[in-house]
Amino acid sequence: MKLGIFDISERTVSKYIPRPTPNPQKRLSWKQFYLLHSETMVVSDTFSVYSSNFKEIFRVVFFLHVGTRQILHFDIHTNPTTRWIRKVLKFAIRKQVQSGKKMDYLLTDNDSIFGKRLTKYIERLGIKHKKTSLRSPWQNCYAERWIKTCRNEFLDHFIPINQYHLEKNLNEFIHFYNHHRTHLALNKDSPVPSPILKPPLHGKAKLVSTPVLGGLYHTYSYDNVA
Repeated sequence: MKLGIFDISERTVSKYIPRPTPNPQKRLSWKQFYLLHSETMVVSDTFSVYSSNFKEIFRVVFFLHVGTRQILHFDIHTNPTTRWIRKVLKFAIRKQVQSGKKMDYLLTDNDSIFGKRLTKYIERLGIKHKKTSLRSPWQNCYAERWIKTCRNEFLDHFIPINQYHLEKNLNEFIHFYNHHRTHLALNKDSPVPSPILKPPLHGKAKLVSTPVLGGLYHTYSYDNVA
């Protein structure tokens, strides 16, 4: 902008121009953001588990696909680093691609292991790294809800002896969660859709239960009777 003598910076002028008040009704809410990108969004978080003698603290990291609620991958470490998170993320991306879906967004909190180094790595892969606001765990509600489910339905009934013991049983619980546990949000289906079992039309069959986690849960199937 010029006034004949002086050249005035546009930034100086813009400082004095009144700005319109943002319309909150036009802002995209977190609920709308999730609905728009649920099929291409993966959320991640960590939680801690103590060993039976309280001498070790295991950090569990997991990656959950929002659209299906499926746990794509998890891993356990006593001293997690950004380099380790990158390795775990590779497996999650691979499983997401194998399921025929792409990952456009990765949503995490502000933990140091999800810092700038991880953001740069994710952006090189063509994925947008979205972080929650400080002290706002509700913005990562799907991850927080799964942690609560894992604690209520698994960890409250189980004390790990060591890391292998935790990994083995957590893997069994996640397989049950992905393939057999139903969700109201998924129209009473499991994250990985399971077939509806019907008794055979011809011959007799008995209903067989298979224990999961030592009988904490059961899965059921039909077995033909000779």
